[in-house]
Amino acid sequence: MLQIAIIGIITAGLAVLISSWYGAQYPSNPSHPSNPSHPSQPSHPSHPSHPSHPDPEASNSVISNPPLLAKNAKGKYELIVAYKSNKLYNPNTDQWDPVLLRGYLTRPGIFNKKQPGDYVEDQLVGPQIRVKQGETLAINLNNQLPLESEESCPHEVTDVNIPHCFNTTNIHTHGLWVSPQGNSDNVFLKFAPQEKFDYQYKIEPNHPAGTFWYHAHLHGSTAIQVSSGMAGPLIVEGSRVPKIKNGKITATGDMDILWKDKGKKSDQNENILLFQQIQYKKCTQPENSTCLPGVLENYDELAAFSSWGDNNYYTSINGKILGEIKAEQNQFNRWRMIHGGVRDTIGLIIKELPDSNKYTAEQTVKACSTYQALDKKTDFDQLKSLTVYTIAQDGLTMNQAQSRTLSVFHPGYRQDAMLSFPTTNKYCVFDTRLNVDDQINAPLLIQPQLAPSNPFNAQLIGWVNVSASKSKEQTAAQFLKNQAQNIGLSKEIQTQLSQLNLAAFTDHESLMTAEVDQAIENRPKQFNAFTLAFGPGGVKFGFRHDENNPTPLSFADLFTGPGSINGHYVRQLQIGQTDEWELTSDNIGIGHPFHIHVNPFQIVKILDLNGKDVSGPVADPQNPLDLDDVQYRGLKGQFKDTIFVKGGYRVILRSKYKKFEGDFVQHCHILDHEDLGMMEFVRLCGDKFDCTTPPPAHH
Repeated sequence: MLQIAIIGIITAGLAVLISSWYGAQYPSNPSHPSNPSHPSQPSHPSHPSHPSHPDPEASNSVISNPPLLAKNAKGKYELIVAYKSNKLYNPNTDQWDPVLLRGYLTRPGIFNKKQPGDYVEDQLVGPQIRVKQGETLAINLNNQLPLESEESCPHEVTDVNIPHCFNTTNIHTHGLWVSPQGNSDNVFLKFAPQEKFDYQYKIEPNHPAGTFWYHAHLHGSTAIQVSSGMAGPLIVEGSRVPKIKNGKITATGDMDILWKDKGKKSDQNENILLFQQIQYKKCTQPENSTCLPGVLENYDELAAFSSWGDNNYYTSINGKILGEIKAEQNQFNRWRMIHGGVRDTIGLIIKELPDSNKYTAEQTVKACSTYQALDKKTDFDQLKSLTVYTIAQDGLTMNQAQSRTLSVFHPGYRQDAMLSFPTTNKYCVFDTRLNVDDQINAPLLIQPQLAPSNPFNAQLIGWVNVSASKSKEQTAAQFLKNQAQNIGLSKEIQTQLSQLNLAAFTDHESLMTAEVDQAIENRPKQFNAFTLAFGPGGVKFGFRHDENNPTPLSFADLFTGPGSINGHYVRQLQIGQTDEWELTSDNIGIGHPFHIHVNPFQIVKILDLNGKDVSGPVADPQNPLDLDDVQYRGLKGQFKDTIFVKGGYRVILRSKYKKFEGDFVQHCHILDHEDLGMMEFVRLCGDKFDCTTPPPAHH
């Protein structure tokens, strides 16, 4: 805890520095950053009138899976971007806040019913898209946002790291193992209002089946669009059956087959939960003509470092705040959880509410909410926590299911978990307080929702309504074994599953072997340091790729040293090779989530400030009383595509580049940090892709 106190002192000083320079980094006028007194915004529709206040119980709406987007007659998914009108329940005021935000329409036909102000009434979550292994995913992106002005989106952008072009967009399929070139997962494309584009993603027959997601990724407008809710789940379905002979796995399968029941939908027990941190302007005087409540039109309204915590926003689930999740007693559910937010960590914990089986929705929310306060922490800790069994991280099935009561999510993270509710009591779903240095936000610097100055011990984000069932209680291991037996898997695999061993369903061979140790011995280490540099010109967001050079580079900065191509640094990776990486964050007390496109990585170890590896197994998963580095426990050997790098820590990982040459990026998944320059060109080359090819323009 002394370490946390020291971090607090250091970051308090940094807070003063950042606060004084903040305006320079988030100008109102993208084309004239030195003159913020004349804000410029893209065209946007007129704001809808306030909805009438609903009855109190209407806030406790049911959380259902995001609507499934249907293919059109040509076999394409038509994904329309437009202003969406809806309302968000505000627990702080017990009122509904009307919002008008950019989003993906859940059905193309809704656009034909748009209102006179060019907005559409629709859910505040993107539609669900599903694709099978071996298919080509075809998405027609149709940008129906209003036209932009030359001021808000200049034809010639002089500094790509100043936010701009808020109505121009593209798509990133986060976590998909696909080509980054052409009309595939190419984040250097851009589409202005009234433009359409056909994306095609060729899904490999051996692509991992799992939970992925899609979101806007145009450099300069990524954060403002994702903060508006421009994100949706992307599920890769699998049907491969594992094979094993003499105890050796000869072919891996997909966990999906364990959830299918004959004659029933394969997703009957599947809950897709997209956690979003939707921001919008709140006006103290709604009738004031100078303030349009419920909109998000520039970075002044988005990313003041303390905006999320200061405004007491609530994390939503599938566009609902304090919503109801339905479950059946003793039935195992598969929760596909996606952190689609921008800048706040979630410490997910589910608590059973005693003697609540007859509670109404309103009574449940009221009772759960009482445990949010700091002075209720003792009572909160005494509530029984539900054990969940994590079976996949970032869409990739783990070798061993891990039981835990606390699941930590940073932006970009996904976790698949099995869980069953043993009683018909109601259950509260909380975002609970973690140690400050385990959150994305540093104390006093970037105010988290559950910062020390916040009166919350935990924030309620939803609740579970359990209906009675005649099903008998069973363990997760019994459930998996029975499912394997029902579909005729071999006794060897049944035995493995009875021990929560998922090795027959994993997709990546371990890179933590003596053979790989030898292969990478003479390979150069890939070094990557997140850096916030403070100087008279403001705060510089960037990376260091050279351990011996203290100067960070922002995205697309002029660079003429080793590794430069056409005046830019391009990190070159060799196709077919395996590399070891070291990630760190230079500023003590300030952490960043690292995300790399195309290729996942395996975590070798995570070293704290004293050089101790904190990625080993959880000592007691039922009792995570010692919260220090709780987020890292059990990550050793796991494959992921996003990992939080705490200030001063060193994350050692390995990645093998099997396929898909071309240019892509790595970046901080605090998305306004990415927009401000905390992103880097990455190139996979050496076969058909010429390593000396000029890097793409920033779009």
